[in-house]
Amino acid sequence: MINLPPDEKIHKIFKDCCEQLEIDGSRKHMEDLVIYDMTDGTRTSTELEGAEAYVDGGLFVLRFIHFLKILGAKNSYINVIHEGHKNRINYMDIYEGMRRHVGMYREFSKMDGIRLRFVGKYDTSIAPRDTDYDLRKDLKDLEEATAVNPDHTAHFMINYSTRWAAEEGKEFFGTLPEANVILRHAKGYVNGDMWLYGKLNNNSFVYAQNGSSNINWSDRQIIMLITLCLRSMLLNKGTHLSKKYEGDEKEMVRRQREIELSFCHKSFYDKSMESKLQKRVVLFSSYGPEVYEF
Repeated sequence: MINLPPDEKIHKIFKDCCEQLEIDGSRKHMEDLVIYDMTDGTRTSTELEGAEAYVDGGLFVLRFIHFLKILGAKNSYINVIHEGHKNRINYMDIYEGMRRHVGMYREFSKMDGIRLRFVGKYDTSIAPRDTDYDLRKDLKDLEEATAVNPDHTAHFMINYSTRWAAEEGKEFFGTLPEANVILRHAKGYVNGDMWLYGKLNNNSFVYAQNGSSNINWSDRQIIMLITLCLRSMLLNKGTHLSKKYEGDEKEMVRRQREIELSFCHKSFYDKSMESKLQKRVVLFSSYGPEVYEF
């Protein structure tokens, strides 16, 4: 198991990050924040091989949802396995990584009050060929054991596809909360069949250039990543379908976006204070892109 910082340290770092980004990190705003974290880059971000890389990626997620919970977020989504992943040549490594996560997440959820939900198609086996171990039983046990945990619900997409959510899983999927930030590691797109069906009507997009590997991210960097997602949510709030322009707001948007080509680029990285490699995140306002290094 990994060491997690004290709650007061998490809050202090978050407060510092909010001040740097000039946003309101109130509890209410954090309760509204629902991130869909599209983890990726696990195999290429470190020198870890095989299942070890995926075990490390799972530890990144553990820290990520722990910080979300401490800061007040009520829900999150984590992509893990798409239905098509079973055809990948390294699916055995992915499956073995998840098998090793079971004990870690069981211990973590008991300690942290996290509810674990696993969203996807489970009426057929998700095991690789020539494998007797059936992960579905462990996932069901984890769901049942954590069902009463009230503080934060992490929805893990396992053997998931948009097609499943729109058809077989439509009734169940309709009961889940909406997500308002898509966080995509390592790639600047959302795969068509990894869309959260009917749950992204008010989303904004955040691109993290760096992969979701545990050993590459400091606590401060993960908390800054969360804070940037909060900034993205706040910048884009109210701009979907119901946007109304007041006074000279239209002229201001036109001037900054079309004439000045607004582009924000800031670095908070301090090599003397940070032991991990620099991270880069891109998000978007109504005026243009914002790039942050930290």
